[in-house]
Amino acid sequence: MTGTSEATSARGWGGFLLILNALMVEGFDLQAANFAAPSILEDFGVSRAEIGPLLSASLFGVLIGAVFIGPQGDRLGRRTILISCCIGYGIMSLVGALATNLTQLIVLRFLIGIGLGAVLPNALALAGELAPRKYLARATALVGIGITFGGVLAGIAAAKLLAPYGWQSLFILGGLLPIAIAALLWIGLPESPVLNRAQTHAPGERGLSAILSPAQRARTIAIWIIFALVLMVVYLVSGWVPLLVKDQGYSTTTASWIATGTHAGGVVGGVVASLLLVRRNWSVVALFAGLGALTLAIITVHDWGIVGLTVLLVLVGLFSTGTQNGLNGSCGATYPSTMRASGLGWALGMGRVGSIAGPLVGSLAVLLGLSAPRTFFILPVIPLVIAAALALWLARRIGPAAPETSAQDSPAPLSAPIMETAR
Repeated sequence: MTGTSEATSARGWGGFLLILNALMVEGFDLQAANFAAPSILEDFGVSRAEIGPLLSASLFGVLIGAVFIGPQGDRLGRRTILISCCIGYGIMSLVGALATNLTQLIVLRFLIGIGLGAVLPNALALAGELAPRKYLARATALVGIGITFGGVLAGIAAAKLLAPYGWQSLFILGGLLPIAIAALLWIGLPESPVLNRAQTHAPGERGLSAILSPAQRARTIAIWIIFALVLMVVYLVSGWVPLLVKDQGYSTTTASWIATGTHAGGVVGGVVASLLLVRRNWSVVALFAGLGALTLAIITVHDWGIVGLTVLLVLVGLFSTGTQNGLNGSCGATYPSTMRASGLGWALGMGRVGSIAGPLVGSLAVLLGLSAPRTFFILPVIPLVIAAALALWLARRIGPAAPETSAQDSPAPLSAPIMETAR
């Protein structure tokens, strides 16, 4: 029995690491267009204001994928959705490297986004369900760090590849990686033990009607608003930092490294926020959102120069991504397993309304003349303040611990057989 237990425990941890790597690849593809944007501008001869739709195209696709395909993981299985969508968006990224104009690239980035959007809620749900119940929020948040770290890798790749090989190199790499990870997922990823038990013993109500039931409605709407506000800030910052830095007279390589520093700060913030998610889930979200708003406000009160601005942007990445990871973990722990992918999918989908708006708000700001960092970063302060207030409301409404669940909703620990169903 000991050998069997050790083997299944290893398979559970192996599955968790596979999901982490899948989200790293997703983070790479999400940020590829942001880092490639300066080179795409030069190659296609378009203005900075025209680049906003490209930066938002994949995010609009993510909304569609998260809302309409992601929740199918509650029915078809998390593993099936993950593998299928990794293959799909990988192929679209390879095709994107062949685009000859901005319109083609916008359409292809939209299609890539559909696959990305379906992957995320199922990856987060499955990661949490492979962990013991008391660590569900922490596991869900920790695996989400993969997305941020993927952004770091995209920045490093951009700094190394854009000058000699052009923006197409990022799309080629962003196509090969998800196809490779799909093969690894097919070989080594188990299905959710919680979903297996829930489907066998208590199918229950799922989908939008479940998360908007009277018992869930108020918290669901609050979660949607927080996701929209926080993701608007995250993508406003990540989408425009490379362009803003380049506009200050620095090279594309320097802009890529500074943006990479912002993502690296996000990795640290994601880890810290995830480790704090045990009993104070929504309070952690409120804390990081408030600190993010404060840091952005500090940027606006002085012309800091490149060194000071870089330090502050790293802190913005730390707090904003910490907020986002805290959101992922807290949201996953708020819903029971039978509606977890639906809850995360719709929350992430509503969040993409904000993430789509983020780059477009940046375009509007540039058109209005707010292109200097000191004026540009006034925009995201208020959304983070509102998000912090709503997170505090949820903390009081839900309480310090995750909601009580039935035995069949409690995931087996990683030391238990992963594929075992309740007897």
